[in-house]
Amino acid sequence: MKTGLVWVFASLLVGCNGVPRPLASDEGLHGHFTVNSGFPLPYFFQGSAVQWNQDYAVTVRHIPLIPNVVYQCSSGCDMVFIRHPAEGPIPLWRDPVRGEPVTAVGFSPMLMDLKGEGSAKGMRVRLSNSSDPTAYAVHDGPIVHGMSGGPVYGRDGAVLGITVGMLFGATPAFGDLKSSERLSLYLPYDVINKEWEAYNRSLKAKLVAARP
Repeated sequence: MKTGLVWVFASLLVGCNGVPRPLASDEGLHGHFTVNSGFPLPYFFQGSAVQWNQDYAVTVRHIPLIPNVVYQCSSGCDMVFIRHPAEGPIPLWRDPVRGEPVTAVGFSPMLMDLKGEGSAKGMRVRLSNSSDPTAYAVHDGPIVHGMSGGPVYGRDGAVLGITVGMLFGATPAFGDLKSSERLSLYLPYDVINKEWEAYNRSLKAKLVAARP
């Protein structure tokens, strides 16, 4: 999928950029759950995650002290895989489609799951205040602190990526970004899938190295 790129300043998910609404339990958006920091500060930091497959889930790296981390993004992107057996239906994952309705879901400081609804943008952004070279996807739905690592669902309930942060300051005057009231960042499926493939290659290499 071809997308434009623009360099922007961004913030990790502190505060909010709008007012998400409570998520109803019967909305059929599967696989998301709350993650908490472990030792030495158990439950001091909280965020969100989403199931990747039967045995693993994915969340953001910037939540401190998340237990059961097995892999960090090799390129410096804001993502980790954690060992987490599925406790219900495993969501489908796919690439976003420009203009489709999206729903960002995650935990909030009010101790409830929230949703922020918007639409997927065609452009991707790289962070000018970071050494991270990743091209992050963008939507215009509202998000709040605590939704970091939670899923962004497409119109069909498939997961398009995980919430990472928000743009701050003036909205970039480029393409379909310039008409938005707010811009929220998420790590898209294609980047996460490449890192999953890299993780599996590293596991195979370890197995080969361990053979007598």
